[in-house]
Amino acid sequence: MTTHPVQGARPSTFVTVSDVARDLQVTERFVRQLIATGRLRAVKVGSRVVRIRRSDVEAILRPFGGVG
Repeated sequence: MTTHPVQGARPSTFVTVSDVARDLQVTERFVRQLIATGRLRAVKVGSRVVRIRRSDVEAILRPFGGVG
């Protein structure tokens, strides 16, 4: 499901599993595994719809390697 922002509106606080997978360049299955294991927080809207806060996606990203 692709959302189209309304001109002048702030970005959506919640994103779909598909959006997260696309942004992180991983599969939807991997995102669902992160949710199932508790590594990524998500909420259910109704019986089937899953949404993830953008801030929760950013929270699981951490630096790897590098100097320092």
